[in-house]
Amino acid sequence: MKITACIIAYNEEKLIGRCLESLSGAVDEIIVAHDGPCADKTLEIAEKYGAKIFVLERIGNAEPHRPFVYSQASDWILSIDADEFLSVDLKNNLRKLAEDKTADAYEFFWPYWNGKKKITKKWPYRLVMFRRDKISFLGLPQFVPIINGKIVRKNFVLEHQPVYNNYTYKAFRTKWLPWAKIQAQYYLKDFKEIKKLNYSDQDWPRLIRLRVKHPLLILFPDVFVTFFKSLYGSELKSFFKVLKIVSFHACYRAAIDFYIYFEKNKKHN
Repeated sequence: MKITACIIAYNEEKLIGRCLESLSGAVDEIIVAHDGPCADKTLEIAEKYGAKIFVLERIGNAEPHRPFVYSQASDWILSIDADEFLSVDLKNNLRKLAEDKTADAYEFFWPYWNGKKKITKKWPYRLVMFRRDKISFLGLPQFVPIINGKIVRKNFVLEHQPVYNNYTYKAFRTKWLPWAKIQAQYYLKDFKEIKKLNYSDQDWPRLIRLRVKHPLLILFPDVFVTFFKSLYGSELKSFFKVLKIVSFHACYRAAIDFYIYFEKNKKHN
């Protein structure tokens, strides 16, 4: 069973080497797709590790590219970002996980990182490894693969260590809000325009249709559900450390609903 690591990057020369080094010897092939033209040495570094390279249109978000990238993969997909890397234990056990015929997908421990250190010890977990023929995927920002099979949670660590603190008000304003706007714009597209992989439904999921139809009406329930869903499974000891992060997730959801409302009004006017 071959493992394909799928990376979607954008000018990540500072970090992609660390990611690719952790994959060396653990996966059978590496695909690096660049979100638009590359302005640094990201692709040069990827070439040194034998990656298959694709330069795609500039979108400003990774998920819309994933249906194409995943379609190029082999049996197992390891979806990993340039600022992530495999822990030693995960690297050493990756092959064994792929050989387990009872599992169709895996969630790994993905500790929150504040730019200097980890701030959680047992939470959250992230779905990043799955059989190619067991997923349904819509190329929407923040879309999580739908697994048509058994998901297994493992305590192996997928490290996520960007060079900055992703959970600051500045990062929220300059990074999260532009993502929210892109996500809202995608929700307002014709469903036929959205790239898909193994996705059989002919229309938007019902919740997305509801958000598009009544963005302000659903805003407060969205914020409430996102806040408590993000807290689900959290550690009591780290509650106050992650409270701001969870609040950011809730505010991000509110921003999407606001942008849907504004974009709809812009079209009508």
